[in-house]
Formats: sequence, structure tokens, C-alpha cells
Amino acid sequence: MILLSFFGIVTIVTNLLLISFALLAKKSTNVSRSFSLLATSITIWMSGIVVLCLSSTTEGALFCAQVFYVGCLFIPSFYLQFVCSLTQTYDKSWNILKIFTYILAGILLIIDISGEVIHHVSYEHSFYQPIAGKFYYLYNILFGFCFAASSYLLWKRLNVAIVLEKRRLHWMLGITGVGIIAGIIDSLSVYGISMYSSGSVILSVFGLFIAFVVVKYKLIEFELNIKKQHILSLSQFIIAGILLILIHTFCSHSLFATITGACFAGITFYLLTNAIQRLTESYMLKDILEGRDSLDVAGVSIPAAFDWQTLFASIQNVAEVMKIENLTITLLDKEMDEYCLDFSTGFSHEERRKIRLKGNKGVIPWIKNEKKVLIKEGLRLNPKFEYTWEAIDSDLELLKSSMARPIMGKDRLIGILFIGDSENISNMDVFAELDNELASAIENTLSYDAKTEYFLGIMEALIISIRDRDKGVGHEKMETGYAAAITKRFGFTVKEAEDVRRAIILHDIERCGIDTNAILKKAGRLNMEEIVQIIGS
Repeated sequence: MILLSFFGIVTIVTNLLLISFALLAKKSTNVSRSFSLLATSITIWMSGIVVLCLSSTTEGALFCAQVFYVGCLFIPSFYLQFVCSLTQTYDKSWNILKIFTYILAGILLIIDISGEVIHHVSYEHSFYQPIAGKFYYLYNILFGFCFAASSYLLWKRLNVAIVLEKRRLHWMLGITGVGIIAGIIDSLSVYGISMYSSGSVILSVFGLFIAFVVVKYKLIEFELNIKKQHILSLSQFIIAGILLILIHTFCSHSLFATITGACFAGITFYLLTNAIQRLTESYMLKDILEGRDSLDVAGVSIPAAFDWQTLFASIQNVAEVMKIENLTITLLDKEMDEYCLDFSTGFSHEERRKIRLKGNKGVIPWIKNEKKVLIKEGLRLNPKFEYTWEAIDSDLELLKSSMARPIMGKDRLIGILFIGDSENISNMDVFAELDNELASAIENTLSYDAKTEYFLGIMEALIISIRDRDKGVGHEKMETGYAAAITKRFGFTVKEAEDVRRAIILHDIERCGIDTNAILKKAGRLNMEEIVQIIGS
């Protein structure tokens, strides 16, 4: 009994701590949310086991067993949900199967309130042991299906997993085996075989092993961030628990009374939680909960700029308002397979020149093909990144980014926006509203540049034609070739390299209006009139 209570308390404390980290983390994922549900159900049932060990009367023990068995009823469903999240299984068929398990668990919950899942308790070996009712076989079906499906998903994923992920999957397969053993022993004991303490200890080990995997492989974020939604969720949990106890206390002797009580409890739950939500959203608590970190969305906008300086200044303002450490824009060039940064924050000028993104692997080809937002979180767990995650992960690490968003023009992809970590991570969806503004501003600026290029092109053609008459055709190509090699060697960006090329072409503009044969090709010294002509030009 002492060993059982010890394992139960350790499991409860461990899971409560991890639940708090998962629910209050700055970054929430499907894995962390599904783990929270699983850990909550394990905690509820282990709390019931500890209370059973401390019960002094049969009536009190039966009441605690029926109330806390709610946690045990939902462990199989939530474990399957956790495995689906871990293996990135989101197929429609599996979603339907998960919904089916939730429905069956809900039916068992109603039957449990009526006293037909745990019918009574027996006092053996100094503690009370739950005894099955006539509908307990439904739980056996639910348990067997969920753990068999979980084993199949883990085994299937193991066959295509990378080395790092295989270690985690091996752990999960072992944990699944421990859970199956715990479930079998628990079922045998509930049907009258005296093995209840062993089953509870193994169930505690099952819960602790899951917690170990979550911590070892950092499946949840360990930085807390308390928001008003957390207060609402906690209040919902407390209200639901109180209503459940009231239903069990006053309606346990009649199935009709139980269903009626559940309907009234649902209405009460909705009204109370809606009132609490309105309270948390009121101005009275807004400043307390959000404080100085609240985001002024009105200050986040990108005007319809027509020059790069104005555009980059507005983007810099967005980065400051959002408190983003790194924000980078890369514009795509159809003729190049290597891309440099056009704008970035959080990098020195020398760091920017060292950054190169390959056009044939990594983030750029993925964004070109998918034209979707790419989030670094969960990259290695997604099967479609099986053979590309290293290149994509390398690009995101190079740019210190956690998200890449396509910048879509009217008919094509014009660039990629890389976003780093932000203190306002919960408001990152603001960029979805800025996509059109950013795309319009970039297209306006590119259009203005195109007109400028047109006039410069005319000037370049004139100068090249004049210069080639002097030095021979191909001289301009040779000069610009040297310039391209030098700029690449010094790490210039694409735009800087283009400016150098243009300067190379235009550096002979002073020769316009000079008599080429009489002055520029003269073998001897220039006379005073020729010098005056050069100065005047």
C-alpha cells in the first residue's frame, strides 16, 4: 500500500508540472496539447487510486472510485490522440476512428455516473478494490482498440523514421507495451482477481515513462506564458469537476435522472464559462492580464511604398512593434540559383554578406512548389519533409527563423518572408493580414525599378556602343565579368553586385562628346585645345 501511494503521488506531481508547462507555454503544438489531455486523465485516475488507499468507509471508497474512474476511461482515447500527433497521422479515416473512441468514452462516462461500470468495491489487503459492473466490457473494447491502433501507428512510422526519431519511437513502443500490461492486470483485478496493486503500480510507471520521453525529447516548451485563456480553461475545469460530482451525488440511482442532470449541467456550464470569458475580456482585467506586452495592431502596417528605403523603414517598424529578433526578406530572381538577402534585421552587414540560400534545395524550392507557410516547429515529425528537412532546417537556422511565408504577387511568387522568434508569438497571425500590403509595396517598388532600369538601359546601350568602337567588341563583357567575380568574392548581395556592374558600364560616360580618333587615340601629348575639350565634356 505504501509503494502504491508513493508511485501514485510521484506520478500526480510529475504530470501536474508537465501539464502546467504544456498549457502555459509560449508555443503550443498538437503534441503538447494531446499530451496535456493524456497526462490529465492519468493524473485524475492516479488521484483516485491514492484516495482509495486513504478511504475509511465502503461508501466513500465507491464514490471515489466512480468519480476518479473518469480519468481511466479516457486514457486509451487520449493515448491514441497523443500517438497520432507524435507520428503526424492526420488522415481522415484516423480522425473518424478517434472521434469514435471519444464517443465511446463519453458513453462510458454516462454509464459510470449511473454506477454500471464500477458496481461496488471489495476490501482486500488493507485497501479497497473496484469491482466491474455489467458494462465494463465496453471499456475493454475501447482499451484494446486504442492500444492496438497506437502500436500499429508507431510500428508503421518506425519503418520510415530517421535515426533521431527512431529512438523516440522505440521508447513509445516500450511504453505502449507497459500500458497494455497495466490494462490487462487492471481488468483482471476489476473482475475479481486480486492483482489491483500491481496493475496500479504499472499504470503509474506507464505515466512516468511518457513524462520521461516528453522531457528527454523536448516535446513541450518549458517557458511559461500566462494569458487570459489559461484562466478561462482553469475555471472551466473546476466548474466541470463540481458539476460532475453534483450529478453523481444526486442522480446516481436513476439513468433518466442522470441524463436530465447532465443536460442541466451542460446549460449551467455554458452560462458560467461564457460569463467568465466576458469577464476576462473586459477592460477591467485586460491591462492586468496583457500588461505592457499587448500588441497595438494599429501600429502594424506597410504603406504602398515606391522606393526601397521607405519600404524597409516600414518593415523595420513592424519588426519593432512585434518585438521580432530577426525578420528577413529574400526576393526571387528567375535567372539565379543562389539567393541573397534583400532586407534583414538582427544581422550585421558582414553577416548578411555571408548568407547564401541555394535555389535547388531547402526553403526556396519548397515555398516555390507549395506556396504555403512553412513553420520550423514539428519539421522533423512531418513525413513530407522526410528527405528535405536537413536542408530546410539548415536554411532556417542560417536565417535564425522559425517561420517562412511566401510573398505572392498577382500572378507569381515574388519573395519569401522569414520570421524569427518574437515576444508576441501569439500574435504572429498578424502577418497573414500584412501579406497583401507587403506584396503590393514590393511590386510597386519593383515596377518603379523597372522604369528606372529602362532609362538606364538606354544610357548603357549608348555608352557601350561608343566604347566598343574604341576598344573592340567584348571589352564591356570582360569588364563586367571581372566585376562579377570580385563582388562574389567579397560577398556582395545581388542588388549590390548589380550596382557595381552598372557603375562599370557607366564609368566611361565622360567620353560622350569627345572626338575619339583625334583625342582618345592620339599617340602623343594633347595640346591645350584638346585638354579644354576634355574638361568641357
